[in-house]
Amino acid sequence: MSERPTIPSFSHASRLTWWKAGLGALSALVLYLCFPPADLGPLVWVALIPLFFVLTQLRPVGGLVVGLVFGLVFMAAYGTFMLRYGVIEWLASAGFEALFFGLFGLAAAACNRSPHPAVRALGVAGAWTLAEMLRGGIGSLGFTVGNLGYTQHDTLPILQVASMVGHYGLGTFIALVNATVAQAFLAVLPGVWVRPVINPREFAQLSARAALGAYVVILLLYFWGALAMRGSNAEEATVDAAVVQAALTDSEGATAADAQVALELYSELSGTIPDDVQLIVWPEVAVPTALNQRPEIRRSIGDIAAEKSAWVIAGGYEYVDSRVYNTLYLFSPDGEMVDTYRKVILVPFGESVPLRDRFPWLARFSLRSIDFSPGDRHKVFDLGDFSAGPLICFEGLFPGAVRQSALLGADVIVLATSDAWAAGTPEIEQHSVTAPVRAVESRRYVVRAGTWGRSQIVSPWGEVLADVPAEQAGSAWAAIAPREELSTYHYWGDIPTAAVCLLVLLSAALGLPGVQYPDRDGGTQ
Repeated sequence: MSERPTIPSFSHASRLTWWKAGLGALSALVLYLCFPPADLGPLVWVALIPLFFVLTQLRPVGGLVVGLVFGLVFMAAYGTFMLRYGVIEWLASAGFEALFFGLFGLAAAACNRSPHPAVRALGVAGAWTLAEMLRGGIGSLGFTVGNLGYTQHDTLPILQVASMVGHYGLGTFIALVNATVAQAFLAVLPGVWVRPVINPREFAQLSARAALGAYVVILLLYFWGALAMRGSNAEEATVDAAVVQAALTDSEGATAADAQVALELYSELSGTIPDDVQLIVWPEVAVPTALNQRPEIRRSIGDIAAEKSAWVIAGGYEYVDSRVYNTLYLFSPDGEMVDTYRKVILVPFGESVPLRDRFPWLARFSLRSIDFSPGDRHKVFDLGDFSAGPLICFEGLFPGAVRQSALLGADVIVLATSDAWAAGTPEIEQHSVTAPVRAVESRRYVVRAGTWGRSQIVSPWGEVLADVPAEQAGSAWAAIAPREELSTYHYWGDIPTAAVCLLVLLSAALGLPGVQYPDRDGGTQ
């Protein structure tokens, strides 16, 4: 008489193994390909399936470990530009960011308590979005690089979703599609897997419906976005704006001679701009000196503004007492310097050392010799017929900073950046692709001027209207229209998305819904 095959226990089947960690790492590498330099954005709709499938086979502690592995591999690949500062700095940065993916893995594995595949998938998607929000919202250590929404920067119909729910909400939909497919795989793949203790056929049917429903929603959103973009053609542009890019090297340690060379090059490039342009934007620290202490340089920039009869925004340093600010200077068409904006959100360890007062030893990890002071608030530049919300470099990664500018009355978003320190690395393109996302979120034109690239003028629908490629010196201009109305996303912010994500995560983690499904023996549970 033959013995019946032994069915592995739940503890055995759900244990952490090398192949599970390996699938998490594989998913991380596929996700990395969705961002520049490969920039295979459509791949993101399947990139997370291996990770999400593995998480169905783990307890929360195992999910934490696999999430850490995923995060470490993904952020190490994404952040290779950090190798310019050393291997320790590169690994420390990737390791810190991996903590948030570990928390996601823990929460996602807890969603296995729900027997319903749709609730499980919703919980996983909610956990992913909450982890992204936490990663971008922890004050001076916040980052949004590598968020799913940025992968759709050039898939403009689907990108329009960001005008309603922001790039976090767009990432929720991407995660949901991956999660529903992972549940469908769990339902149909042969073998001994950790599955909900309900009728397998019933689970397969529910999984198929959940995956189909997710794809139908995405398809409807795509068509809605395409229709929304068609309406953009009716808008009349009323202002001509230009960006100038000199492709100069990093301003760190620049001398007075370097500042003069930069001034001459930006002046020369500005001369190529048509005379009817009303706004000219130079990059962050375009002239690497304390402009508030260099009246002769301010006069030179003012002369350009007066010659062009245009508003000119130029970046430079500002020294006040013992403080150093990263500042944008506004020059009027009359040639006068009329306003300034001091950067509020500083790059951690790049421009300011967080918690330096409490932990002085952290200063040894500073990536630059200059330690900036933050500005006290966001503000709006009054440009006569319209207003501009100025932001500097790192601030463009945060949708909340752009939202604050719009709420203050900005009709146009001006983003001055300097990524010259990362010349020759994927960081240039990785940072650049955030501009179309910010434009759609705000339904504002974004005028982005970069030292090294890419300088762009982007429409409220994410279309790049003018562009200076990375590593090239030049200028570009386009017609834009100041816009006063708030997007749905800017009106409500992230609170509705966060609340929904938290609700579905709790529902899955608590084992909801509390309904009965046919079990394997035909009864109910």
